[in-house]
Amino acid sequence: MRINLSQQMKRIVAVSVTSSILACGLQGGSVVFAEKPIINSSTPMYGVGSGPAVKSMWSLPLAKFDQDGRSITAALAEEGRLFALVNGGQLAAYDGTSGRQLWKYGSGLRPVLAYDQGSLYGLTTDGAVIAVTKNGSKQWTTAIRADKADKIIPVGDTIYVTQNLTLFALERATGKLKWKIVEEDAVPTNDITVSKGVVLRSYLVQGALTSNQINAYDQATGKKLWTSFAQFSPLLVKDGLVYSVMDTFMRGDDDSINKSLQIAVLDLLTGKKKGERVYNWTVEPEIPGLIQSGGAYGSAFLDGNDLYIYQGNAVAKYNFSSYTPNGKAVQRWNAPNPKEFQPLYSIHGGKLLYQSFSDNSILALKTTSGQGIHFPSGIKPVQTDLFANGLFVARADGTLDAYNFATTKPVFSVKTGSREFDSTLKSGDMIYVRSGGTLLAVKLPAGLIKN
Repeated sequence: MRINLSQQMKRIVAVSVTSSILACGLQGGSVVFAEKPIINSSTPMYGVGSGPAVKSMWSLPLAKFDQDGRSITAALAEEGRLFALVNGGQLAAYDGTSGRQLWKYGSGLRPVLAYDQGSLYGLTTDGAVIAVTKNGSKQWTTAIRADKADKIIPVGDTIYVTQNLTLFALERATGKLKWKIVEEDAVPTNDITVSKGVVLRSYLVQGALTSNQINAYDQATGKKLWTSFAQFSPLLVKDGLVYSVMDTFMRGDDDSINKSLQIAVLDLLTGKKKGERVYNWTVEPEIPGLIQSGGAYGSAFLDGNDLYIYQGNAVAKYNFSSYTPNGKAVQRWNAPNPKEFQPLYSIHGGKLLYQSFSDNSILALKTTSGQGIHFPSGIKPVQTDLFANGLFVARADGTLDAYNFATTKPVFSVKTGSREFDSTLKSGDMIYVRSGGTLLAVKLPAGLIKN
């Protein structure tokens, strides 16, 4: 190989001159350094990758309603059909796969819908409840002046309608008003439990001591049977007994180390206490003498025969079906920081579910290993829904990302063009994304349909 020495020397000189210019200022030969920032912080966005974008199979404009300063829509996905309120508040039904319109009914309906046993229940603007078959045939209409009702709850042969402190009970077959009760000086829940002719509803009662209270009503007449103060909503109602966590805050719960959760066992018909279950544990307070209470601390939920109790920096599982005094936990795990994550009182796919206080992302705690899986982190979802093995996370940029819940990997994304999202709906192998007043129907891959 021949080397041209003169050309080589020119290259060396050029590099030397360039290096000198980079190292020195053009005036006076002083060295110039890059200015350092006062703050230099980056936030890695782990787990926010989107899957490939997919298009909807069909779409539908929905009626929009103002509720508490935000725009909402009303739709249900049931038995392979999509039922929704469309233009003018009409109730309409569509084939869930093709989007073909099946029928329309009425007009001027409010965004309160329920479906049960092949019937749809809705609410008119003047407070009448309507019942329509899934094929669009009218069953009945009853005017009860529930124009501010917030929920319709079909149970057995009765349709319950909640409107703040008022509870209506209608005959399912005819819509006839069976009874109506109005409570005072309380904040109600919208969920009820019905068992063996007794209706249970929980309230927050304020006074010298503020706490939850269970009220029991006769299912046939609405007559109040009993109340039980300082009792949270029932964990379980079975065999004529009501199991409810007792509220012990400011009622002798003054031990900073030895803690307990107490469950009252109440007679369903009379409310009389038949017994009590006590689950004990110990904690090491961050500050000696500091008493931990409130929030999720010392709360619990029941999943089949498994009782999960949140014990601050730990969560424990007990066998609820075979209680023994001073019984030991079947399993115990280190819990996510209770100041950063709130429990969702649910277990799915062998994982206890939590949600971040700061960005609403999901943390799943594996019950096999105690490992916490946090996803998707780095973004702040505006809507999150979990069905079977599909976790659907809507972002403020108008994107809905679908994740495989078992693997946490992104599967697909849907672009909607609006930052407003209502809850995602699912029926069979379809999901229905509601964003900005439009519903988008998307077919799911097999891996997201079943657990």
